Amino acid sequence: MTALSVDARVVDRHRPTTWATRIPAAFRLQFIVPTNLIIVPAMVFLLVWAVSIGITVWIHAAAGDRVASAEPMYGGASQAAVWTLGFMAAYTVTQTLPFAMALSFSRRTFVVGSYLAFMAVSVGFGAAYTLAAWIERVTNGFGIHAYQFDTPFMTSTNGLVGGGALAAAIALTVMTVTFMFAAVFRRISVLTFWTLLVALAAVLGVLILLIVQNVGWSGLGGWFLRQTALTGSAYLLGVSLVAGAFGYLVLRRDTPVS
Repeated sequence: MTALSVDARVVDRHRPTTWATRIPAAFRLQFIVPTNLIIVPAMVFLLVWAVSIGITVWIHAAAGDRVASAEPMYGGASQAAVWTLGFMAAYTVTQTLPFAMALSFSRRTFVVGSYLAFMAVSVGFGAAYTLAAWIERVTNGFGIHAYQFDTPFMTSTNGLVGGGALAAAIALTVMTVTFMFAAVFRRISVLTFWTLLVALAAVLGVLILLIVQNVGWSGLGGWFLRQTALTGSAYLLGVSLVAGAFGYLVLRRDTPVS
């Protein structure tokens, strides 16, 4: 039996806790209630797709002389899930952030964990988009050439994989931008927030007019036509980085509101 001295140094075997070591926990925090970022967007994705198929089948039946292969129908039902993800991203700022701060998560840890969760969800959305576009392609638009995912804008330049990458980039951009605006909303009054939105819309309008004045509508349209799914994804990822950085700068001094 070994006797230990009372004055012996106690060795702390626990790893020091820093803001970075808690990032995985902040990531998992976003999925404690899977309804927010997984179940609801998945339901919207499938239900809106089913409704759009029903509508296009009805239109095809009503237009008895339609030649499906010569007159394909394209829709934008895939947008519904994107905007749902954007709403849920904003929801994390207004609802999950106070809970995270009550659990002693730092703002930096919460923001980084949230962005990683958004990236994971966006990759999942891109994979689901690719699968849906593939189903439409192999079935010739369910036999009537009606497409909601395999659209020229998304898949004509870089194929199905490029369309999925662009869909993931769009989802990530929407989520980070809505997250940023929700962060701004927590820091300022409602009147100031709407004033800021109007001012941003005015600045965006002026920028578009300046671009059109210098290059013309044809030049602007030609630039868009020259873009591919991959270049579009790159531009959108740049927007995500800017919005993500600004969102963190706004939230770093945020305080819980009772």
